[in-house]
Amino acid sequence: MMRQLPGLADIPDDFGYTDEVDLVRKSAQRLMAERCPMHVVRALDRDERGWDRSLWDEMAALGWLGLALPEACGGAALGTVALATALEQTGRACLPGPLFSSSLAALALVDAGAVDACAPLATGSRIATLGLTEPDASWHPEDTRATAEKSGPDYVLNGVKTHVMWAADADLLVAPFHVGDDIRVFAIDLPHERVAIEPEVCVDRTRRTARVVFDDARVGPAALLPGGTLAAWRRTLTRGRALLAAEMVGAAEALLVMTRDYANERIQFGRPIGSFQAVKHPIVNVMLAVEAARSHAYAAAAAIDVDVDAAEVPSRMAKAAATDALTFAADRAIQLHGGFGFTYDCDAHFYFKRGLWAAATLGDAAHHRRELASELFGD
Repeated sequence: MMRQLPGLADIPDDFGYTDEVDLVRKSAQRLMAERCPMHVVRALDRDERGWDRSLWDEMAALGWLGLALPEACGGAALGTVALATALEQTGRACLPGPLFSSSLAALALVDAGAVDACAPLATGSRIATLGLTEPDASWHPEDTRATAEKSGPDYVLNGVKTHVMWAADADLLVAPFHVGDDIRVFAIDLPHERVAIEPEVCVDRTRRTARVVFDDARVGPAALLPGGTLAAWRRTLTRGRALLAAEMVGAAEALLVMTRDYANERIQFGRPIGSFQAVKHPIVNVMLAVEAARSHAYAAAAAIDVDVDAAEVPSRMAKAAATDALTFAADRAIQLHGGFGFTYDCDAHFYFKRGLWAAATLGDAAHHRRELASELFGD
């Protein structure tokens, strides 16, 4: 028997999109146009560090780093929808940098009762990241294999976290570990003498990732977050899926606009190639996929602001739809740009690589549809 999916009934019709959220959108559009055009992305792609600290400080001054954080830690308390709006615009610009990962880590700290630790994250003076996956690549948090063993008042951490975003630049790592039979969330200060950060080769160089190895890393009792339970970590994954979906929608729309403009400029057989049906139809299909994914992303963000515990289903729907939209938009962009689309000189390849990375992060579309089918029809 088909079950009713939770988390969908209470989503507001306007997705919680207020005047304040619209101001965030306009501010983000303006800043990205001024500070992160594609020639900047290209320069950062070749840069050893890979992101612009001065732009980070400017985003902090505008309050982006605390959009969804409570006022108690210096945040704006505008909710997940506001943060999703900013991330959509940074995705459209293919922004390199730790905005997504540090913002999600800060929300994980708040959820786990470590509000005080978020103040320096809201100001941008510290950067946080998350250990979302391990070498077995499972997206089920109960499959966590890294361990934390009690040793007097301290804990000794062992294990590996893979694909950790901006680990080399992070001051704090939020990640789950097995403590006995339970899974608990820790916040580990970096650098640490017994924590090795090994850079990975990532398909998307606007995301610098690393393998983080814990080798008898001793941390104090304060590293164990008071509310850092398995349920809290599931809520972090729910938020992450919705926020990443919004960023992916921005990237997909950038590809749509880029491809439309090229099709209107490229002349073949005496007319713009965009006038041919064989070109028009794929572009329209991309537009339909992008708009559907945008609705899913903002519905998920709004559901989180209503009740994050009931928002797992819409967040999975959002991630699956955004993965489809960005993958499809990137594929059509490369094809419709012709031979030029396969070269480094074409901007589409930055978004294509972003799409490859994002599709596999926080679970791919097939994974989430399996989980949704299980929720809908039972195991």
